[in-house]
Amino acid sequence: MNIKEIIYFLEVVKETSFTKAANNLYISQPALSKAIKNLEQEVQTQLIERNTKKFNLTYEGEIFYENAKKSIDIINTEIFKLQDSITNCRKTLTLGIPPVIGSVYFTSAVAKFKQEHPDIDIQIVEEGANNIKCRIVDESIELGAVIFPVEEDNIIASQIVSGDIMLAISTDHPLANRESIDMKELKDERFIVFNENFMMYDKTINACKDSGFEPNIVMKMSQWDFILEMVALNYGIAMMPKPIVQRYKMNGINMIPISNPEIDWNIGFIVKKDKYMSKTLKLFVEYATNHIRKEHEKHK
Repeated sequence: MNIKEIIYFLEVVKETSFTKAANNLYISQPALSKAIKNLEQEVQTQLIERNTKKFNLTYEGEIFYENAKKSIDIINTEIFKLQDSITNCRKTLTLGIPPVIGSVYFTSAVAKFKQEHPDIDIQIVEEGANNIKCRIVDESIELGAVIFPVEEDNIIASQIVSGDIMLAISTDHPLANRESIDMKELKDERFIVFNENFMMYDKTINACKDSGFEPNIVMKMSQWDFILEMVALNYGIAMMPKPIVQRYKMNGINMIPISNPEIDWNIGFIVKKDKYMSKTLKLFVEYATNHIRKEHEKHK
């Protein structure tokens, strides 16, 4: 049985389309169809139904798919281990970081790690936490740094540090001098939020809903500094992790603790469950965790 044909079959099932799978595999659709038919001949059973408009696997195809996926995962893991043992330590690492936490904690951690390990190449992917979780699952990145919670069954999460989420508000706003605030008092306010790719979007929406109202969102952004600039101009209010505003203080903004509900801001690393972790990956996780915790304590 040809491993390449099994990989082709898995791609077809993943995309539920011969056309899309062929494009992903950089082969022609006739060549892909022929490979699948060869596979069916080898296993002496039909795997994909061809008499329906909707893509469906046969009963035998479902069983073959589950076992084929497990087998390819095992093969890839063992090859990964073999490469790791031959080179002693893999020299590359792909790290996904949301912009909202990247500049606060990870700039220093990555820079100092590179100073001590100049032979290790760290490729940074900057995306929102929700996108990073998806990319961990599809294995396009190895390690992610995200805002918790992480509830996916196929992801392992380890917390690094925790903090509070506060209300960022213009010094010209009528509520600017409050010592604390209840979310219910903000039901008529204009909210500036991170877009849907970010966990902070979910936290903002959920906090408002838990307080009995839908937020009036006037702007969605991906850059926290732009959000704070708009807040300073009194265009709206925003919920923001306390460590960000502490480190990058801006004129014209007050930070007010949210008394009800209290909203935690916890960040940590995520990896795919059952995915082999290289020595390089383990080395960076341990180094960055220790470095970030020390920096976090300094700025409390």
